[in-house]
Amino acid sequence: MGFLQIGGDIPKVEPDIIFTVFSFPISNTFLGITLVLLMVLSFSYFVVRKFSITPRNHTQTVVEMVYVGMEDLLEQVAGRRDVAVFLAPVILGMFVFIGVANLLSLIPIFNTVTYDGVAIFRTPTADFNTTFAMALVMILFIQMQSIVKGGFFQYLGKFFQFHEVYKGFKKSMGDGFMAIINFLIGLLDIISEGARVVSLSLRLFGNIYAGEVLVVILLGAFAYALPSVWISLSILFGVVQAVVFGALSAAYYSISMPPPDGEAAS
Repeated sequence: MGFLQIGGDIPKVEPDIIFTVFSFPISNTFLGITLVLLMVLSFSYFVVRKFSITPRNHTQTVVEMVYVGMEDLLEQVAGRRDVAVFLAPVILGMFVFIGVANLLSLIPIFNTVTYDGVAIFRTPTADFNTTFAMALVMILFIQMQSIVKGGFFQYLGKFFQFHEVYKGFKKSMGDGFMAIINFLIGLLDIISEGARVVSLSLRLFGNIYAGEVLVVILLGAFAYALPSVWISLSILFGVVQAVVFGALSAAYYSISMPPPDGEAAS
């Protein structure tokens, strides 16, 4: 059964260093990120810049359908149209980056080009450094927007509810102790913000890295039938993970934003 097997090494968790530039290590993950960005920027320059108000080709029609579909999805997740319109460019950009990065790993030449025996490119989302950085930037973006939309003191008031404790004891002793409980819950919210970074990054990294490992294992057992099925599923999983990352980011953004003026007044 050896002819039905293809040997391969289990991918390492950490990226490989290809070379250094002024003592700065350049990893295969970094080169993978660079390749994805160049592909997306090239598409934007050579294709998107030719778009017109009235679609004249199928590519523009498909791109507009994806954009409108993303807005509708974000509106369903966030429950607010203004949030969906504001977030659509940000989330769609992350969706394209994650989707292209995930799908590139399925192209054979992507992992076969080597330098000094090491693959030059690696799937960016299979490196925890990449997914952690993306999740951290997204959460920091949400916190900054929360400050801009609601004000600095209202933002701090979500975590440090000193004024609510004062008002609670001013009403009654029971309300004061309830306000202290809410104050402690507010402190726990600080931890939950950090947990969102870990949750977003680990979910994306775990799925993509596990997919790479399973492909190697399946190729080692059955070189033809099962890997082709798994690769087909990997295409679906790669797109789904991009959608999940964007949807969760939109949900976190919606939760962190103050309610619209009309709702706040009521």
